[in-house]
Amino acid sequence: MIIPIDLKNIEASLHMANDVLNTWEIPIDEKTKYKVAFICEEIITNLARHANFEERKPDVSLSYVFVAPDTLQLYFKDNSNYFNLLEFPNPDLNTNLNDTETGGLGIFLTKKYAKAMQSDYKNGYNILKIVL
Repeated sequence: MIIPIDLKNIEASLHMANDVLNTWEIPIDEKTKYKVAFICEEIITNLARHANFEERKPDVSLSYVFVAPDTLQLYFKDNSNYFNLLEFPNPDLNTNLNDTETGGLGIFLTKKYAKAMQSDYKNGYNILKIVL
């Protein structure tokens, strides 16, 4: 199932993504539900704040695929300029918080929560696959 994401109404898009996840017949444990909610909020919010769509109308979607009862794949697809989340540098966790730049922690946690991640750019779309 493909869930269209409206970057002008992030809250409604996140509710729709959670509602779809909660209606699946395959039971999902609470820890995985939390990770999915966190990752969806992080990716969608970052797209709304930072993605460069130039003159294009944003075309963003999310889909879920269960490959086993305990393995869920998330696919985020967007038509912004090329961006590979896996190339985004991790924050330096050994520095004093007052000396660090804002940003990057959500992407870092997304990488930590994932069992695997893959980023592709095909036919003008970024495609981010996250395995939980």
